[in-house]
Amino acid sequence: MQFCRLLFFALFLKVANSDVTSKTNDIISRLTYEINNWVTIDEKSEEFQQLIHNLSLPTNLLRKDWRSFDGENSENICIICKSVLNTFIEYRRQGMSEEDIKNKMIKICTLLKLQSPQVCDGVITINLPIILYIIDSKPNLTADTICGVLLESPFCPLDNNEFNWIVNIDDGPSKWIKPEESNETINILQITDIHYDPKYEPYGNAYCNEPTCCRKGQNDTNTSDKVAGYWGDYHYCDSPWHAIIDVLDHVIAEHQNISYVYFTGDIIDHGIWETSIKGNIESLNKSYLQIYETFKNIPIYPILGNHESHPVNQFAPRTITNDEISTQWLYKLMADLWIDFGWLPESTRSTILQGGFYTVSLKKGFRIIALNNNVCYSYNWWLLYQPQDPDGQLQWLADTLLQAEVDEEYVHILAHLPPGNTDCQTTWKSEYIKIVNRFAHIIRAQFNGHTHKDELQLIYGSDDNSKISNVAWNGGSITTYQNVNPNYKLYTIDSKNYEVKDFENWIYNLTLANINLDQRPLWYKSYSFKEEYGLSDLTYDSLQTWLFKLMNDEKLLNRYHGNYFKQAEPSLTEECDAKCMRAFICHVIVNLGDHEIKCE
Repeated sequence: MQFCRLLFFALFLKVANSDVTSKTNDIISRLTYEINNWVTIDEKSEEFQQLIHNLSLPTNLLRKDWRSFDGENSENICIICKSVLNTFIEYRRQGMSEEDIKNKMIKICTLLKLQSPQVCDGVITINLPIILYIIDSKPNLTADTICGVLLESPFCPLDNNEFNWIVNIDDGPSKWIKPEESNETINILQITDIHYDPKYEPYGNAYCNEPTCCRKGQNDTNTSDKVAGYWGDYHYCDSPWHAIIDVLDHVIAEHQNISYVYFTGDIIDHGIWETSIKGNIESLNKSYLQIYETFKNIPIYPILGNHESHPVNQFAPRTITNDEISTQWLYKLMADLWIDFGWLPESTRSTILQGGFYTVSLKKGFRIIALNNNVCYSYNWWLLYQPQDPDGQLQWLADTLLQAEVDEEYVHILAHLPPGNTDCQTTWKSEYIKIVNRFAHIIRAQFNGHTHKDELQLIYGSDDNSKISNVAWNGGSITTYQNVNPNYKLYTIDSKNYEVKDFENWIYNLTLANINLDQRPLWYKSYSFKEEYGLSDLTYDSLQTWLFKLMNDEKLLNRYHGNYFKQAEPSLTEECDAKCMRAFICHVIVNLGDHEIKCE
């Protein structure tokens, strides 16, 4: 009887899902037809206008990541994606010019309120050459595949065998290194996500309808009383130069015993509709020179953020040499800067030029592996062109870790995107986690940025889904984008086995800084991880105990929630009950099994 009920329920779900899919496909067909008709005769039918009205994004979703949508919004963005791409892929293959496609796509972007007219114009103008190159090069590429990569949702699943691939990972028994412990420690500073905005305008417009505010030229649209603070702003605003200088000056004055600096990416601002290679080069040169002059003889180990490229998120394979769409300018610039400043040896140049990644041995028994995992970003159009292990980076990672194991080296991995980040394409992410699980015994820690939040991720083993195999620490951000205070982290590291013994988080209150303009921001240590959560150490057993407490102790969870947003008042005044806070626990857990069950 129980089996019959389950079978009936499964059939019911299948039929219900089939009805939903049929309805979605019907709307896609109708909208595709109407867009075709509009392109042909330049007239909007009643049906077209009604569909546009029904599908247009609410204003409060303009800045949200499409992959974070659920329910009706997720369905609508999938319908928009497939309908628009169905139309323009077909027109391109019939010979429509880039200029005509650009003009039509800007209009449809504006009609659907995907962004403001200015942002639609800028984003489409700078991204279209790459998209058309890929469409022209891949005659079998479909709207279903493109939208599946971009969204990977129940409404837009990715069903293409090109994206099913594996890395050759050594399956031999792990070669364990006897972990030596020491009373001696070293200090490693992590700074991340500067997001320097050359257009930042103190007392400018902090409340605009574009992806980034507080910028010169936006004052005429300021209809509110929200103006940009001198030191930065909690709204969708990036960092003024003087705020970046202040962070660096404070760090070097406050901490005299830094052994290494990990810089985990993102120098460029969020003005994604008006970036340029020239502008990015100026900001990168200026920022890295300042970092070099601040830390002088302290070794820096930098990586690329997803914003460093132009357009944002675009990391072309090495085989793409066309200057208009290639990423070689960025890789060459980074190789020159990082090596010329004396941070990296000449031996790293070849892999930096290959794809923005490198490895270096700091001393006997200790190695850094620096990844450019921005290639896995789902909005990196080049994933459609080269789906399988872009630039061979993951295979290189597996091979490098195998050699490190043979050489009895401990490893720190630096990567911009955290290992469980939903922005990373699923296959790349799962293969990465498999590699980490195989070599978890020599990977002492991972260090990430990207999210701007003070958080960590616990990676669970492939064989034993109840045990932590590795931990990834997030550095937070220098930028206050969006609704966070600026911060940096100082890690205490065992000098023998290179595990993280503890870290201090340093922040300042942006509201107070912007009120007290006659003095520099008041930096303070907000907490040490061990002291804050009452831990004797940061072993995996202790972190497992901490996670269990987090699930069952509302006060502890509330404390983690406050630290997550770096005590920024605008985030903490937003209503978030116990159920809402529990979602933050899910951000901590990374595994290849049933993520939802472990969250529960």
